[in-house]
Amino acid sequence: MAEFGINIDTVYQTVQALANKEQRGYLTPQEFNLFANQAQMDIFEQYFYDLGAHTAQSEDMHVMGDAIALLYNKLEPWLSIQVVSGGTTLPPDGRNGRIFVNRNGIRRTLRLGDQDEIRNLRGSRWHKAGFDETIYFEDGHNRIQVWTGAAQVTSGVTCEHIVGRPNLVYWGYVIVNEKPMYNPTASAHFEIHSNDQTDLIIKILKLAGISIEDDQLYGMAEAEDGANTQQENKH
Repeated sequence: MAEFGINIDTVYQTVQALANKEQRGYLTPQEFNLFANQAQMDIFEQYFYDLGAHTAQSEDMHVMGDAIALLYNKLEPWLSIQVVSGGTTLPPDGRNGRIFVNRNGIRRTLRLGDQDEIRNLRGSRWHKAGFDETIYFEDGHNRIQVWTGAAQVTSGVTCEHIVGRPNLVYWGYVIVNEKPMYNPTASAHFEIHSNDQTDLIIKILKLAGISIEDDQLYGMAEAEDGANTQQENKH
């Protein structure tokens, strides 16, 4: 399976097989498509929550650990490098990731500091002499300031701009002998990372369990979710 993209029919057949286990229920294609889109967006939004949580725990924010690198990898289709206007104004209408500065032709990832740290570093002759990195701090909504020990940086600053979101998915079908049969030409597949296929199935089952008021189905999905989380925590 490709790194990005999950076949919608694979997910559909798996969900139906689990939902029909012991005749617990059946999802119509319309219900499946509704739940599938909700599940994909839940996972996509979770990327940002997890990224913020992991980044907040990092002692050095410009050094990425494995978990942060994986999340950025999962967001890659929606990442673009944009200019930070005047070194202060971030692009509008999007989420912003890492901040970069071009120094001697090399793009370097900046560390997030705070205004007091920069003021203290620049205010001390001893610290200022050894202040050879570039740091930025958040300066209000959609604004930053980038500083070296010498001066504020107003050019050569870029950022990762996260725009858009996964397109809608759709399990297309035709009716044959009064049953829906998969139609690949009328279908649209999931666009999120292939590693999230198990989470996707579990989330759809949870939504299905709530919809058909089947506590056993919801409980089964909860158990699968817990087992999957434990497995992920081992890696």
